[in-house]
Amino acid sequence: MARLIDRPAEHQDRSIVPRPAAPRCEHCGRPHGHTLRCLPDGRWLSPDGLWFSDEGDPAPWPDVVEYAGVRTSRSIVGLYRRRRAAAIEMSTEKAMERRWLCRRCHMVTARDEHRRVTRTRSLMRLALGDLFEGTYTI
Repeated sequence: MARLIDRPAEHQDRSIVPRPAAPRCEHCGRPHGHTLRCLPDGRWLSPDGLWFSDEGDPAPWPDVVEYAGVRTSRSIVGLYRRRRAAAIEMSTEKAMERRWLCRRCHMVTARDEHRRVTRTRSLMRLALGDLFEGTYTI
């Protein structure tokens, strides 16, 4: 099956990927391309000067002690689709659903899938080592 990137530009279906002017994360509401101040508990300061929780709800201003742990983070929002594990549980139509998520929310919402893939890859490395070099002494 040809990927979207392999097809000539005149044959690509542009309706697949909606392109908003300035995408925001659908989970927490972070704007794309802004440098934000983030606290260790997940609160972040929007470019408008309002504090939001890690879920995107309005949050109280931090006190001086809490603000001492602030760090800056650049918010990058990308289009992600659900992974294989979600496709098994849901219909294929729902599993291919794409969402605008920031990197943080993508890693949080897809944590189980990332752990499954990491575990599978490490087990495959051990299996190849057993196949060609004998058993490991751990």
